[in-house]
Amino acid sequence: MELVYKNWIRKAVFIIENQNFILKYNSFWNSNFEIKDKNNIVILKSFKEKWFSNSTILEYKGRKFKIKIRNNRLAEYVIFDGSKEVLAYGLETNSGKTEIKITSNTTDYLLDYLLWYIFVPIAQENIGDKYNFQNLVID
Repeated sequence: MELVYKNWIRKAVFIIENQNFILKYNSFWNSNFEIKDKNNIVILKSFKEKWFSNSTILEYKGRKFKIKIRNNRLAEYVIFDGSKEVLAYGLETNSGKTEIKITSNTTDYLLDYLLWYIFVPIAQENIGDKYNFQNLVID
C-alpha cells in the first residue's frame, strides 16, 4: 500500500494479486471516497449514513456494507454485511501493551486494505514506533 498526501490530495494505491486499485476522496469535506481499478472504473464507493454519523455506507459488488467505529475499551473499526461482522481492526491491551487485533470472516482483500488504510492513523497514534507499519502481508 502506498499513501499519497500531496497538495490537498489524499489517496492510496493498493496492489492486490498484481492488480492496482486507487482510493481517492471525492467530496467537498473529504468524507467520501471511491476505489477505482486500473481501467478507472469505480468498484467501491462510500458515503456517510448521516451528517454526524459514526458509520459509513460502502457500495461494493452490488451490495451495501457498513463501516462503524466502536470503542470497546479501545478503538475498533468494523465492516458489517447487514448484522454480520465481516472484518474488524481494533486495538487491545495485552500485559499492559497496546496491540492490533484483526478479526476476519472474509477473503476479500480489498476490504482488508481499505480497513487497514482507515485504521492506520489510530494504530500509529496508540502504538507509535513500537510497530512496523510497512509489513502487512496477507497470504
